[in-house]
Amino acid sequence: MAFNKNIFQTMNALKEANESFTIATVIIVKGSSSGKTGDKAIFDKNGKRILGWVGGGCVENRVAQTALEALADGKPRIIDVNLESDNMELGIPCGGIMTILVEPHKKAPVLLVRGMGRVVETLAEFGHKLNFRVLVQIPEDEQSRFKNADQIITDPLDLESIDESIDYFILASHYRDDHEQTFSALKAGIPYVAVVASRKKADLILEYLKENDIQEEAMKRFHSPAGLDLNAKSAEEIALSILSEIVMLKNGGSGQILGN
Repeated sequence: MAFNKNIFQTMNALKEANESFTIATVIIVKGSSSGKTGDKAIFDKNGKRILGWVGGGCVENRVAQTALEALADGKPRIIDVNLESDNMELGIPCGGIMTILVEPHKKAPVLLVRGMGRVVETLAEFGHKLNFRVLVQIPEDEQSRFKNADQIITDPLDLESIDESIDYFILASHYRDDHEQTFSALKAGIPYVAVVASRKKADLILEYLKENDIQEEAMKRFHSPAGLDLNAKSAEEIALSILSEIVMLKNGGSGQILGN
């Protein structure tokens, strides 16, 4: 087994950077093969090997393609690579068969929350527990309330300046520019944009979006009032209803009661 001592450090670095990658491990070898049982390699989000070894070019190409497939649906794969072929297009015939486990490690979905108060605090807490990468924009004197946040923004919010691909954006604030931030988020293509507000404010934001020609397709990504109907009473229940909606959409759930 050819073991690269930096393999796990690299995996940790990719996780810290919130980058998607796959790890390929040779688990069975029959016959002659350049790769040996236990060999590992890391492939990046584009299917390019960045570290390690699982065999020659013919094996690497097959694993690279499988890595992309695994990242697409988040499911691991076990593949057999037949090296007994005499077809030179498949690479140098080694005479063996390798079985390789390809495990995807998808980047954590990024949740941006704007505002202050117990709802925002709970959204950050629950988001952290659900393995989201949590970004919050809050006043500077509120920072101590968000110890689990991955990034805290205290400057005025500028979506274009955030070096992250935002998946979910929740505005739980009463800032004067909430309507403009909602508009910018939808224009930027953020998949889920939610506003926690009274019906009156939600209607005003909706009217502003329509007046500024937000297309119907983009409006499908706008959610206000945010969350599922849990008849939520407390701040914690409101946060739970919002994140329940996000999880439902992320996983393709129905939101229906499972039991009778």
